[in-house]
Amino acid sequence: MKYAFNNEEHVHTLDGHALTGTSSIGNVLAKPALIQWSANETIKYIKENSSGYEMFEGEQTKFLSGVTDELLDKARFAHKKKKEKAAVEGTDLHAELERFVKWHMGKMKDGGNFDEKIIPFIEWASENVKQFIASEAHCYDEDLFVGGITDCVAEMNDGKLAIIDFKSSKEAYITHFIQASGYAIQIEKNGLFSEDGEHSKKLEKNIEVLIVVPFGAKEVKPEIKYNIEDYKTGFRHAVGLYRLLGLEKQ
Repeated sequence: MKYAFNNEEHVHTLDGHALTGTSSIGNVLAKPALIQWSANETIKYIKENSSGYEMFEGEQTKFLSGVTDELLDKARFAHKKKKEKAAVEGTDLHAELERFVKWHMGKMKDGGNFDEKIIPFIEWASENVKQFIASEAHCYDEDLFVGGITDCVAEMNDGKLAIIDFKSSKEAYITHFIQASGYAIQIEKNGLFSEDGEHSKKLEKNIEVLIVVPFGAKEVKPEIKYNIEDYKTGFRHAVGLYRLLGLEKQ
């Protein structure tokens, strides 16, 4: 079997067939906090772009004037635009974190001056990480027919191997840990791969820790889960539900 990744189209393939992206599997699960956030962004957009508050027939109830159909249509997608902006910022953040991890691994000479946004992670890593094993490593599972790119694999000070996933969100969601466990399943099965699939590396032991770092939080602090088998089960069920819903066809 031949694994490869098309960076331009961002598609993982196995023998030329497109695999489902690991990060897409979490789409089958609702995120209550994100639903509320989307609603809040819609309301915020309307308030900021309407004419203002007016009294209605002398009553104390206030309402927004100048709320046109066009404004409402734009408000519907306010959360999407903000999410897209956050995605761009998140990409920049990931690039800086990748630079730090690879510098720590001795794969990059340019290091020492990193964006202040990642300093909390750098400080945490200096106290808790024994060594980084991989950065932006590719992986796949032919049975689940999924592929992905894990942000980071590290050996902790206690000797346990961990998947570390960087997020721009304000908190770590259960879907983040399910996604991370998906990487663990694939890496344990087939190892770590380069983008072209030519270079691979097998880990000497299984992954025992899942770590998500929410950089959008007021206090950036890694959240750690040790019940990795539970999340692996969740990922496998999520893959099944993803297929049942036919989401790969949308």
